[in-house]
Amino acid sequence: MVTFKSLFFAVSAAVCALAAPGTNLTARAGTPSAEGTHDGFFYSWWTDNGAQATYTNGPKGQYTIQWGNGGNLVGGKGWNPGTVDRVITYGGTYSYNGNSYLAVYGWTRNPLIEYYIVDNFGTYNPSSGAQNKGSVTVDGAVYDILVSTRTNQPSIDGTKTFQQFWSVRRNKRTGGTVDVGAHFRAWSNAGLKLGTDHYYQIVACEGYQSSGNCNITVQDTTGGGATTTTTQSTSTPTTTTSTVVLPTPTGNCAAQWGQCGGQGFTGPTCCQSGTCTVTNQWYSQCT
Repeated sequence: MVTFKSLFFAVSAAVCALAAPGTNLTARAGTPSAEGTHDGFFYSWWTDNGAQATYTNGPKGQYTIQWGNGGNLVGGKGWNPGTVDRVITYGGTYSYNGNSYLAVYGWTRNPLIEYYIVDNFGTYNPSSGAQNKGSVTVDGAVYDILVSTRTNQPSIDGTKTFQQFWSVRRNKRTGGTVDVGAHFRAWSNAGLKLGTDHYYQIVACEGYQSSGNCNITVQDTTGGGATTTTTQSTSTPTTTTSTVVLPTPTGNCAAQWGQCGGQGFTGPTCCQSGTCTVTNQWYSQCT
C-alpha cells in the first residue's frame, strides 16, 4: 500500500523517545510508532492511529501485530542496515480481512528506493497497480517484477519523489526462505537498480483500512537454505541462477497520460512511453 507510512518518518524521532523497546506499548489507539533494537534484531513500527493496532516484540526475531477497524500500519523485525545477499527464513501465522501485505520490506539511498518482496497479500494485489517488468522464478515460485513511482511523497528522507521496486509471489505463502540477493539480481537484470546505501530490511506486516493479525518469527540463514532455480553438471559445481522473463512488447500499452493500473482496473498495465506512476490504490497513470 503506497500510503501507509505518510507520517512515520516525520514523527518517529519524537515517538521513539516515548517508546520502551521490546514491550507492548499501549496507547489510546494501540502501540505508538517507534523503531529501535530488541533482543538482537532491529524493529520498525508505524501506525496512523486510525485503528486499534497493537505491536509487540517477542524473543529474538519474533513479533506480533493485531489491528482492526481500518487505519494504516506497518511493522516488523529484521536488520539495519540491510544487505544485498541476505537469505531470510521466516514463519508464523498471518490472517487479514481486507487490504494487507506480508513482505520483506526495506529502503535504499543513492538513489532513494522503497522495495517489497511480497509473499502474501489481501484483497489488493500490488501487481495491478504497478508497471510490469517481467517475472522471475525464485524461492520455489514465480514472482512478478514491478516498478511504481511515488511523486512528492513521504520517505525516510522526508518528502521526495522515488521509485518502488516489487517482487510479488503468485502462489501465496506464510513462511519459508527468501533469497533477497536473488530478487535484487532479478531486478537489476530487469533494469531496476537499487541504491548503494541500505537502510533497514525487515519482514513486515502491513494493513490498510482492514483488520487482521500476524505472529511472525524471522532469522538470517545466509549461507544455506536458498531455494532458487539451480543447474548442475558433472564437470562443474552447482551454481544458483535465476532467469528473468521480460514482459512481451505489445501495442496495447496505454498512451502517455492514460490509465495503467489501479484496484479493479482491467486495462493495460504497461506504458507506450514513460513510467506507470501510482496516484493512489485506485488509479495509476502513464507519465
